[in-house]
Amino acid sequence: MFQVIHKHFYLKRTEIMCQCEEWITDIQQYSSDKRVGRTMSHHAAALKRHTAQLREELLKLPCPDGLEPDGDEFSERSAALILKDLPNQDTEKPGGSQDNHCSEGQL
Repeated sequence: MFQVIHKHFYLKRTEIMCQCEEWITDIQQYSSDKRVGRTMSHHAAALKRHTAQLREELLKLPCPDGLEPDGDEFSERSAALILKDLPNQDTEKPGGSQDNHCSEGQL
């Protein structure tokens, strides 16, 4: 059973990280709202911390038996995103636009 879970997270790690990045982008859109902005900023900061921790754990996953390693694309992309997610990065993107760094097949 552990092998199935390990393989799932290894194969889906890019999609998982992209979903987390989308959630961060979505929650940051509310940071300037006068009623909920402060709370949402705290939630965004927590989500960024947890996403960075998740990324670190996903980077540690070895390639499961029976699969070909997919190179360092995930590692390189994730390292760049970890740097992007360091504290004090709570600025909203103009117009609330989604990040383009998680296009299909990338991370």
